[in-house]
Amino acid sequence: MLTSTHHYLHLKLQPKITSELSIRQSIHQALLDFFGITGGSIHLDILWISDDGSEIVVRVDPRDARNVLAAATSLSSPKIQLVKESHFLPSLLSRNPIF
Repeated sequence: MLTSTHHYLHLKLQPKITSELSIRQSIHQALLDFFGITGGSIHLDILWISDDGSEIVVRVDPRDARNVLAAATSLSSPKIQLVKESHFLPSLLSRNPIF
């Protein structure tokens, strides 16, 4: 079995944002608001931003994934929705479940 030291979140943004800094600041502020200084110290990497700024892929520690997801999806602006999450980055490429 493959193991990973990272967890990946594929997120959808509304309104669209192409600035990595703006996205990072929004998520960081949400972490601070929700979890205080401890939440603000959570490290995340923005690996990809779509050309139109409507989607991003974020890498976090698996232990922090739930906190990042809770804080990010609580934002009113930008509104962030989970598209897919996984510990295996290539699995985020598939859009439809395989039956």
